[in-house]
Amino acid sequence: MMRKAQGAIEYLFMIAAALVIILIVVKQLQNKGDTAKNVAQSAGGNASQILNNMSVNGTK
Repeated sequence: MMRKAQGAIEYLFMIAAALVIILIVVKQLQNKGDTAKNVAQSAGGNASQILNNMSVNGTK
């Protein structure tokens, strides 16, 4: 009976370790997505500012 309990506890620890790894990976992917979003927004803002300056100055 003791071996079954030990096996069950080891199995639960493996599941817990897998969940921790999955949570870390998901968090890292979310951070990378936020960074990409910020870069895209910044580039879009810069592009629209340049276009506005060009239209105000009459440059084509």
